[in-house]
This record gives sequence, structure tokens and C-alpha cells, in this order.
Amino acid sequence: MKTVLSVQHLTKEIKGKLIVQDISFDVVEGEIIGLLGANGAGKTTTMKMIVGLSTISAGDVHIAGYSIKSQFSKALFNVGAVIEAPAFYPYLSGYENLRQYQRLHKNASKDWLLEVASLTGIEHALKQRVGTYSMGMKQRLGIAQALLRKPKLLVLDEPMNALDPAGVRETRNYLNRIAADLGVAIVISSHQLSEIEQMARRVVIMQNGCLVTEQRIDDGLNDGKFCITLHIDNVELTSEVVVNLFGDDHHALDYMQTEKLSNGLHTMTVAIDEGQVPKLIRALCDAGVEVHRVLPAHTSLEDKFLKWTTARGEVN
Repeated sequence: MKTVLSVQHLTKEIKGKLIVQDISFDVVEGEIIGLLGANGAGKTTTMKMIVGLSTISAGDVHIAGYSIKSQFSKALFNVGAVIEAPAFYPYLSGYENLRQYQRLHKNASKDWLLEVASLTGIEHALKQRVGTYSMGMKQRLGIAQALLRKPKLLVLDEPMNALDPAGVRETRNYLNRIAADLGVAIVISSHQLSEIEQMARRVVIMQNGCLVTEQRIDDGLNDGKFCITLHIDNVELTSEVVVNLFGDDHHALDYMQTEKLSNGLHTMTVAIDEGQVPKLIRALCDAGVEVHRVLPAHTSLEDKFLKWTTARGEVN
């Protein structure tokens, strides 16, 4: 697949303070990646530099092979973006707002305007004044506007904001269609980690302006380990058995989590090789631990996000 976006050692400095420091990552066509981080991590600043809304102190951004620094117009021709709250003429209809923008781009036909309106689910509201739109509808209109120029890269800052659960699901579905059907590369920031987990192929984690880690969603959450949750009667004894068996495996100990249940039992989640599960169960039974249930467990993106960021400092 072709690389659509290449962020190379991107740095932003304001009055001697590093806001973004040496960020690098690539995005290929048809791929959705999540740009994640706590408030103040530098996500929005990074996005603004990618789309040319903020000057770059060091490094470069290449979009469809064009440098944002030396080939600004050609690079931006391939970008659609919604950064922060999209702005529209409130007294014009949704259709009229899109037409104003469509006239600026030769490759954006009226038929394409109607197609992106349908794709983003606003075709029923095109005749209404934008001043009557909800925040969620304005967000959809902003994404439709960003798609009008048929970009190869779509950059979205918190597109799930102000959406109800149904709206979040619809947004997730049409962004997946945009990536799959049109081959558009999408960079999306969001605090709704469960949604990012369902739609992104990879995540780029930022903290204090630095890149903490870059992980694939499908194989990075459990680090290749098989997670199980045990329902047991004795946490202390179970912990001893796990440490004795897997003390050299830092992954198993890192993932070990416990919780007390209302029925007096406890849960313990541990990440081990799948082939080691029978060995663990036998050892627990031999030690006198009552194992009531053994369930497959999944380490969520939220759990991993907290682990990745707290390893470098406090989460805001």
C-alpha cells in the first residue's frame, strides 16, 4: 500500500518550550490510525502542523509524497480536515454551505456533494439552516465538507464530541466506509478509546509532546499473550502460584489484576502463553486454591493506554 502521510521528526517550539518533540509515524491508504493522549499531550498541535495550520519548528510532513514545507499547495491539495469546531454560515442551509466550498474545487461536482452528504448521513438536513443544526450534525457537515475535495488524507480532531451513542456508531460506520471504499487514510484523535479500538488499525500514543508508543490494535493490546480471568477463593495463594510459575515473565506479572466479587470470590486476570493455562490450573488446584471459573479475557485499549502513559508519568 502507498504511504499517504509521513510525519518525520515533527517538532514545535514556542518561546523556548517544546510543545511537540520529534514525532514520527506513517499512514498508508485506506488505514485509520488513532492519535491518542491526555489533554495537553500535543495531539491538536501535531494535527495543525500536519494540515498547515501551525508552523513547523523542525522536521517535515509529506502528504501523498509532497512536503508541507517546500510544496505546501500540492501537499494541502490532498488533505481534508476538521480541526476543533467546524465553522459555517449559520443563515445558509447545509447544501448552500457545501456549495460555497464546492465552488472552490474543480474536482468537486454537485453529484459528489450529494454523495458525501449521503455518506455522512446529512442528506435529510441539507435544506435546513445550519443555525438549527445540533453539534453532532455540524460535525458531520464538517466531515462532508472535508471530503468534497476528494482528499487522500482526512484529519479529524475529536469527531465523536457531542454525539449520542447512535451518532457515535454511525460516525464509526461511515468513517470505516470512507477508508475502505475510497481508500482515504484517516488520522483521528478521540477520548473515546473504545471507539478507536473498534475502528483504528493502529494507535499513536503521545504524552507531554513526545511519542510514547505506536501499536497495532490487533496484536499490540495483549503483547501476543493469552489473557485469562480466574474466579478463585484465595487471592494471596493464587498470586504466589503465579509468581512461582511465571516470575521470569514480566508480561504475566504486569497484567496481573484482581477484583473482589459480590459472592465472596475474587477475579484475577493474568496474561500467559495459551499452552501454559493447563499447567497453571493444575498448580492452583495442587496448592489448594478453589478455581470456580476460567474465562478468556481481553485487555482493552483503555487499560493499555493507562499502562503506556503512567509508565512515563501521571495521566492528566
